[in-house]
Amino acid sequence: MADMNVHNLAYDYSIYDEETEQELEDTEKEQQRRKKAHGAGHKTTTSVIKALAVAAAVMGLLCAMIYGRVELTSLYSKQSELETELSRLQNENVSLESELAQKTGLTKIEDYVENELGLRKLDRSQIEYVEVPKTKVAEAAENDDGNLFVSIKRWFSGVLEYIGAQ
Repeated sequence: MADMNVHNLAYDYSIYDEETEQELEDTEKEQQRRKKAHGAGHKTTTSVIKALAVAAAVMGLLCAMIYGRVELTSLYSKQSELETELSRLQNENVSLESELAQKTGLTKIEDYVENELGLRKLDRSQIEYVEVPKTKVAEAAENDDGNLFVSIKRWFSGVLEYIGAQ
């Protein structure tokens, strides 16, 4: 009977032991596969985040370049407007200068003097020359003071006049 119990399939646990070992191996393999999958998922997540960060940086750089171009175009158009305004003002300045020259010209002044003021140019017959005899021309004589204090005063006045204090 003892032999019967050994070969009895009802009490044979060796099948279960093998299955348990097999299940343990399968479970360990499954856990390793999950770890790899989880690690790959983590790596995938970080790579996606890095890719998004790089894309955002590239997009920001692109936006900055576009903004720079827009500002540059704006400045060029403002420069063009200012150059147009400058040429208009220069043309107006030339016009005003020619108008001023016309109004202050000698012919305009002569016309105003003759028509508005009633003055006429002198004829040769209207010119009279006056002669002054040379003997009657008075000359101021220099005052000759021999006083020492007057000489010092004149010297001091000359020095002050030279330095521009008087």
